[in-house]
Amino acid sequence: MKKKLFLLSAVLLAAAAGVRAQIYSFEIPQADAWSAENARLSYSAERFKLGKRSLRIDWRPGAVVRIGNPMGLEQAAGAPNGGIALWIYNERPAAEPLHIVFRNAEGADVCEVACELGFRGWRCVWNKFREDMGKRPKAGLSDAEIRFPEVAGGGTVYLDCLEFSRNVSWQKMSDFQVRVNRTDFSLIPDFMKYRRAEPDPDRTVQASPEQVARIAGRLERWYLGPEDAKGAWVERRRAGEADFIRRGVRAGGKYAMTEPLYPMRTPKTIDGERTLYFMDLNKNVLLPLALDYRKNGSKESRNRLLKIYDWFNDQGWADGSGLGSLCFEKLRSAGYFHSLFLLRDELPAATLARELNTLRWLTMFGICYLDPGHPGEVADNLRALALPKLVYALLLPEGERETALTAFRDYMNNALGFGPGYFGTFKSDGSGYHHRGAYNSAYYPHALYAGALVAYLLHDTPYALSAETLHNLKRGLLTYRFFCAGLCVPAGTAGRFPLGQEVLQELLPAFSYAAYAFPEPDADLLAAVKRLLRDYPAQVGKVLDQVDSDLSYTATVGEAELLERAWQSPVKAEEAPCGALFMPYSGLLVVRNSDFHFNVKGFSKYIWDFESSDTENLAGRYLSNGQVEYFDLRNGVKSFNPQSEDFDWSLIPGTTSILLPYDVLKEKKHRKGFSDHRNYSDESFLAGVAADDRTAMFSFRMHARAYDGDLRADKSVFFFGDTVLCMGSGIRCDDAANPTVTTLFQSCGDGAPGRVRRTAGGTLATDHAGIVYAVKDAGILLDEKGPFTRARIDHGTAPQGASYLYYMLPKSDRKAAARLLSDKGPVEVVRQDAAAHIVRLRTDGTLFAALFDASAEYPGLPVTEVNIPLSYIWQECGGGSSRLSLCEPDMRRPAVDHMGQLTEAQVVTPEQPFTTRLRLHGLFEASCVDGDVRTTCADGETTLELTTVCGRNYTIELKKR
Repeated sequence: MKKKLFLLSAVLLAAAAGVRAQIYSFEIPQADAWSAENARLSYSAERFKLGKRSLRIDWRPGAVVRIGNPMGLEQAAGAPNGGIALWIYNERPAAEPLHIVFRNAEGADVCEVACELGFRGWRCVWNKFREDMGKRPKAGLSDAEIRFPEVAGGGTVYLDCLEFSRNVSWQKMSDFQVRVNRTDFSLIPDFMKYRRAEPDPDRTVQASPEQVARIAGRLERWYLGPEDAKGAWVERRRAGEADFIRRGVRAGGKYAMTEPLYPMRTPKTIDGERTLYFMDLNKNVLLPLALDYRKNGSKESRNRLLKIYDWFNDQGWADGSGLGSLCFEKLRSAGYFHSLFLLRDELPAATLARELNTLRWLTMFGICYLDPGHPGEVADNLRALALPKLVYALLLPEGERETALTAFRDYMNNALGFGPGYFGTFKSDGSGYHHRGAYNSAYYPHALYAGALVAYLLHDTPYALSAETLHNLKRGLLTYRFFCAGLCVPAGTAGRFPLGQEVLQELLPAFSYAAYAFPEPDADLLAAVKRLLRDYPAQVGKVLDQVDSDLSYTATVGEAELLERAWQSPVKAEEAPCGALFMPYSGLLVVRNSDFHFNVKGFSKYIWDFESSDTENLAGRYLSNGQVEYFDLRNGVKSFNPQSEDFDWSLIPGTTSILLPYDVLKEKKHRKGFSDHRNYSDESFLAGVAADDRTAMFSFRMHARAYDGDLRADKSVFFFGDTVLCMGSGIRCDDAANPTVTTLFQSCGDGAPGRVRRTAGGTLATDHAGIVYAVKDAGILLDEKGPFTRARIDHGTAPQGASYLYYMLPKSDRKAAARLLSDKGPVEVVRQDAAAHIVRLRTDGTLFAALFDASAEYPGLPVTEVNIPLSYIWQECGGGSSRLSLCEPDMRRPAVDHMGQLTEAQVVTPEQPFTTRLRLHGLFEASCVDGDVRTTCADGETTLELTTVCGRNYTIELKKR
């Protein structure tokens, strides 16, 4: 028997990316005909995802529901990313799937998607016609059928929010219900693979109940804080927590717990109704209710939270449910993860079993049971899921628990290892990766925090992290505090958050966690955190006042208590670190002393240029064009001040750029084959050498090819004593409409710069920090806008081989600046051309060399020949001894035009070593603490041979024979 239902309504949804296609919301009858065989169709107000009704289908074995000429199907079928988006509720689990079959005008089947029915509750379906169902591009679609299985007894399903979309999200993923065709999991994790992974009991490290209880007890004390914890920071945190609880309890009371819940990336409003997200409750309600029960004894909050778990499950928050995609949902679920641990003793047995399965699915715990293949882990999985994984393991029954804890320990040891190639998160030079590049404003510090916290929770048990892992954490934390200027990360490593450089204060608890994770509290970490706590009390206080639950939950009383413990330790606070460090994985050189912090940033065929989004860092394309950023640590003045609307993003200090209006920059109109951000050069030369605390250099061959102009420049920065020398050559650009410039400074605020002064050999100017700029043989263009004074060297339009040379003198010494511009001054420019940038200090003979051309010879210099481009610093040490510090920068990993082109295999391809050879003038004996150096002496020359990799620095001690 055939039945028809004339009902459905079309709703236009305004999405973030534009207007979505028409969807079926099943609210108001209209002329679209649905028909059914062996099934009954009706409205239902009992279950719904959109509006107040859904389509109920009571089906019998073999039932078929037909949709004639569905709205939007023809257009979706013709689009490359067209497909179906659907919410389906199943009342009774079934062993066989239903099939949604799409047919052409002749009634022939063209493609289909199967939906397993082994669940109860709501589930989401995202599937593309071509990519997932195998539809040929030219094949048309005219109607659809829902074919139910031949299962005894039939069943009932509800459909809602059905859309035939022209653009199904690329973030779609397979789950227990629906399979998608994805083979590259570099961006979207393989949840199904991890869920299917099974533990190996034979690998279990046993522990006594007391040892396991030690971990759980530490975690509970971290959440709730010791009752006897005292101190100003603890009290500030308790006050913030009390407000967090009050707000959350109030917010949780307004829900009937029958409302539809949606995952992230759903439009904010649907048919005029505000969308309610799982994230809304995860962020604002679940943890406050759990804390209200645990701290205040509120049974009402406990009971409400138990009902919320049931509500979540009914809405699709369940084991094997992908909600369309969990790509971002897993990052905003801290409330769920942590509240479960706090309420663990109150969960009914059936609820605990159900939520344990959900935890295993959402935390991807199965990755702990698999052979990782290589070290490292994605920062998101560390910052959002490391602690929830531990929660899952601790909630398992005895036996399973110890196996899971063993697997978790092994996973964390591997995850906190140094990832190969572009893979995250930890790198051997102290860099931290996310989105295949250095990311210090977010992601990496969160991963450091999570790793340190886990190390603390597991220490002194059979599941303690390894000594190597603790060393990695310690080095990462100390390096992070070194490259920060005060609390600020370098702007070029801030990703899409250059306005959010002040970060280090949020990471300070991790120093305490890591310090107390060692067998004896680590003095270096305690000394570092004590200095920072002493120097930045206001910023630390703001962190302690703010209590929330979003990406992760860290704002606990236990966190504050451990900071208090570190502050009260007998270890003396360190002096502020000084020195120089080149970080090849970041393309960053840092040079700092007690007065100034400098950093220089570049990009290459392995290091991307900048990151942006639709709303963030719209004009930051020049952040890595050789930016020379400084912080005057004593006076609180800095070179990069983008907070003002008058800031000119074309004039970032130190960069060579095309002077473009802001409106042009923010359009991000890139050339074909590139992306609007995270683009790579085709040049591998990005080198830095840190010879000692006051002697360093940075050099790179810049080729900004993603945007019109095809801008090139060879740029070097040399640091010696209190002087900085900036050099550029080979500046070429195709833009004949806009000038190419090199920016000296963009001063902001008090201490406005004085006028430009001409002097013998060049031009002088002073910025707002009192730094003198001495430009050799060129003028300085100076202009003002709002609070800014800008100084730059103008290379004109479409330059073909322009160059520059200027000094920066932080000590404000104009006489010294004038001497530097003299041809007989203390610095000799040996070469400034396409083959090399070489300078020599006449005072002590120190030589700085960036050798771009390995085929060239360099007679009259200590190094006369090389077999690969490299940078080096040669220092005379007296008594016939010399020191050669070098960087061979080619990382030899896969290269693409932009990050989005990297495949999963390319991401994890490790850097390749190279046998580097240098010919020296003279006969030497050589030794190298950084590797094995081999020497061959003949005809008054010495050939050095050593293996170089990853752009590392190598220091070779030389002794004349």
